[in-house]
Formats: sequence, structure tokens, C-alpha cells
Amino acid sequence: MTGPATLGPMPSADLRLNPNAAHPPFAWFIGVPTDWSLLDTNPQSWRLSAERTVDDRFHGRQLRAAERRAVLGFIEQLVADCQRAGAALSLLQLGRLSSGSVGSAGLHLGWFDSGPDLAGLTLVRDALPRTGTVTEIDAPVGVGLLHRDTALTVPPGGTGRVRSAVFQLYLPVAGTTWTAVLSAATPHTELEPVLEELIAAVAGSIELAEPDD
Repeated sequence: MTGPATLGPMPSADLRLNPNAAHPPFAWFIGVPTDWSLLDTNPQSWRLSAERTVDDRFHGRQLRAAERRAVLGFIEQLVADCQRAGAALSLLQLGRLSSGSVGSAGLHLGWFDSGPDLAGLTLVRDALPRTGTVTEIDAPVGVGLLHRDTALTVPPGGTGRVRSAVFQLYLPVAGTTWTAVLSAATPHTELEPVLEELIAAVAGSIELAEPDD
């Protein structure tokens, strides 16, 4: 798996936001990593989509049956987590780590409405855990906070608890009651700097549409 990819627009024909998740009433743009895949969380289609994604991602490269089952198990748990969390948009990355093992990661976007209170950093700071580190992130729609921490979690498809790096970025949209919430986690140490840079880049790409767009 490589470093952060170039961000670009997702073709609208391929983009299906979760209709059951919260969405702001205004139009917005976001750049997504071009070498990541959209995660299908639709109950009727996610399994077939997951199998197609795995086959496409490892096309021409040998993937042992046990590895394929583990990756599909990861995606199954990831889909369930996204459905429960109400993620509006989820992305998936699959590939080989430097050790030769199969690595996977997810990146998720959700929206939070703090109405009638305007979105702002005060509300975000009050909700942040006291552990971990916090970094300010500048974006076209305002200033966000990236919270990084570690936790013992059971990775999707796993059976035991492992140390994972957890990233959550809160980006209040200035002048509105809405906050974009980006999240990612990985138990793979070599992916930590990749995810940290990527989540900040994606947040920095969020923009509001002009009235004529």
C-alpha cells in the first residue's frame, strides 16, 4: 500500500450517498483519494460489491483463499459499522503491506447538526476526549480539529483486541449548524502517517457549492 493518493472528484454516476444518514441542506463538494474504492453499504448489494472490489483490487496477483476470506470479513464488519454509525460516505483501501500481508483501511464521512447552535470549535472541544493529541486543520469552509488517539479494538474481520491508531477530524462549516466528521482507524503502524495525512487532505477539500453550481 502506498502513500496518499491524488484527490479528485468522484463521478456523480458512481456516487451513492447513504440516504439514511444525516445530510446538510446545502450542496457541498469533497475530494476523495482516486485509488480508493467507494464502500457499498446497501443491505441488498454490499456483498456482491465487496467480492467485485476484492477481485478488481487484486486482479493478476495471487490472493490465498484464507486471505480473501479475511478481507471479505473485514469488509462485512466495516459495512455493519458504517450502517450503525450512519456514515454518509465510506471509502475502502486494500493492498499489500511491506511485510507481504494484506492490509486494509476505511475512511468515513458523517454529518452532525448542532442546531439551533451554530457549529463551532467550542462545541467540538467540549466533546473531545481528554486523551490523545489535537491539531488544528485549515479548510476552505472553516477551521477543524484532528484528534488522534490509540485504542484497543477488534479490527473488522478480527477476533482479538489489538492496538489501533484512531483518527477523528471535526470540521464545523462556518455560518451553519453542520459539522463534517471524518474518521479512520488502523492497527497497521505503517499506515498511520498515510491515514493522518489523508484525512486532513480530504477535510481540506470540502467546499460549499456556489448558488449557480
